[in-house]
Amino acid sequence: MRFHLFDKVIQLDPGKSGIGVKNVTLGEDFFNQHYGLTPLMPEPLIIEAMAQMGGWTIALSTNWQYVAILLRIDKVKFFRPVRPGDQLILKADVLSINESGSLIEGRAEVNGEPVAHAERIMYGNSPVPDHLRDFIKKSYIYVSGGFLDREGNVITR
Repeated sequence: MRFHLFDKVIQLDPGKSGIGVKNVTLGEDFFNQHYGLTPLMPEPLIIEAMAQMGGWTIALSTNWQYVAILLRIDKVKFFRPVRPGDQLILKADVLSINESGSLIEGRAEVNGEPVAHAERIMYGNSPVPDHLRDFIKKSYIYVSGGFLDREGNVITR
């Protein structure tokens, strides 16, 4: 099972916000024999998708100086289910970034309607040593699915 839960970063304002997109299809592994005739994206995976978008926003905002490690998620609310065919928009608003940790507000939407909201997503920031920064950047580029160029910059086409 693949746990990269968004397809592309579509907007990045370093240090302020990031927006990603997940095109939810019936072919997703998590729909296999889950919920029978009513396939719904499990809510914990919506939370994970918001957390992943926040982690990428931190890494990109700090120019790969930190890798974000998820610590805690507070005050999550769900508003509607996500079904195959939905385009899930994931928004990460930076509340703070420093050397010890980061705080993100996460939101998920479909067609402009709220799906989920996490008031606080907390991360520990793990510093990336200079001699490993290029390796980490290349690793992120590899798993990005094509939304990062060879230098690690966001492609927003």
